[in-house]
Amino acid sequence: MDDEPLLRAEDLTTWSSWVATARLHARSPGYRRRVAQARSAMEALYRRHPDALLMWSAGKDSTAMVHLASTVRPGCDACSEKDDLDFPGERAYVERWAYQWGVAITIVAPEMSPAEWVAEHAGELGPSTDIHARTAELSKRCFYEVVERAAEDRSAIVLGLRAEESRGRALNRYSRGLEYRKASGQFVAQPIADWTGIDVMAYLVTNEIDPLPVYRCVAFMHRLDPWRIRKSWWIPGVSARHGYTAWLRHYYPSLYHRLVELVPRQQGCT
Repeated sequence: MDDEPLLRAEDLTTWSSWVATARLHARSPGYRRRVAQARSAMEALYRRHPDALLMWSAGKDSTAMVHLASTVRPGCDACSEKDDLDFPGERAYVERWAYQWGVAITIVAPEMSPAEWVAEHAGELGPSTDIHARTAELSKRCFYEVVERAAEDRSAIVLGLRAEESRGRALNRYSRGLEYRKASGQFVAQPIADWTGIDVMAYLVTNEIDPLPVYRCVAFMHRLDPWRIRKSWWIPGVSARHGYTAWLRHYYPSLYHRLVELVPRQQGCT
């Protein structure tokens, strides 16, 4: 799988065009203002919660957030959950950047194999099954419970969530602000919640941070909005209804064949 994703000329051309667009965007007053506001929010967060734990998925948003935090608080703490449904190279990616930025990173993993769980429950899964939702059993057992245990002794956690990504996140941002307190007493901070997708790309480009290769898979479905690519588990959930299985087959044929072995009924869900 070292040769995956299979990037074509159109992917490279589209990506180069968006990199150039991101560099231009980085000069805009709006971008500079949002970065400055996020930095101020991060500085205020660490004054109140010096033990805050950054949650780092290896996705573009959380990667930008962790880098920003490392410039505010050298030696900051981060946590990354990694398992056998991650895209290739994710653990090496966060460990490499953590070392370069001086971030103290802890890698956590679920006690059970998510891939084995999928295989065991294959008969229950289909194109309409949202295995990525917070309420889904797979997500609860193999992600949320894992990271919550890792952060249970911290006064605050920091998430790289952006309001524009979904209606739920937008409502959460505008009703609860950039920082709020959970019923448990732990605080949750979302310092880049007001950033746009092109803001994130501009931040990464101008700070010479290469995102995971998955973000270059833009020509097949995301030519006009590359920031719509979401880095989660590679196995499709409800997104199979929108062509994700075809996207996976196009860019990661080895993962597609593994998907067919795990969940045969997903084959052909384009």
